[in-house]
Amino acid sequence: MNNLDFVLVTYDNLELAVKIQNSIFPFEDGKQNYIEGITNDPYRKEMENYIVYNSDIPVGIVGLYSYNEYPSDAWLSWFGVLEEYRGCGYGGRIFDFFLNLAKSKGYSSVRVYTDDGFDSAIHLYTKKKMLKEKYSNELESEEINNETIIFSKSLTQEKIKKWDNKFLQLTIQAEKEK
Repeated sequence: MNNLDFVLVTYDNLELAVKIQNSIFPFEDGKQNYIEGITNDPYRKEMENYIVYNSDIPVGIVGLYSYNEYPSDAWLSWFGVLEEYRGCGYGGRIFDFFLNLAKSKGYSSVRVYTDDGFDSAIHLYTKKKMLKEKYSNELESEEINNETIIFSKSLTQEKIKKWDNKFLQLTIQAEKEK
């Protein structure tokens, strides 16, 4: 397997990024999600996404964002491998890129949320020795509270602190994606 190249998503390659993201997550409006994430989201401190290539072939997508309220936590964004390239080891390598990116930006921990039914994601995060906890917050919908899992990992020598159900506004995000 060749070295992977990570190309920052800009307006010039946004259509390809959205095509990849929509292929991996067909239930989301990738373009709207991306544009709102970088321009209109008052809760986010930063957000950047990358198209992942093996040689000249796009194989996936990955990103990082953070919340203003939780500035030491980097969150995994738009992470996925196109179906025809799954099972080839790309997921772990792409995730390691995210970990290194977060560390290079000075974050002390990384976090990701996923739904209870995404077994391959849960397997990867568990394999990467991330702390798993059920997410539930009184300000979120019943569906979010029933299905969401938070995974966390320290990027320092300190033990990771649990997310402990701090509000993430996932219900609001889910409503935007409908």
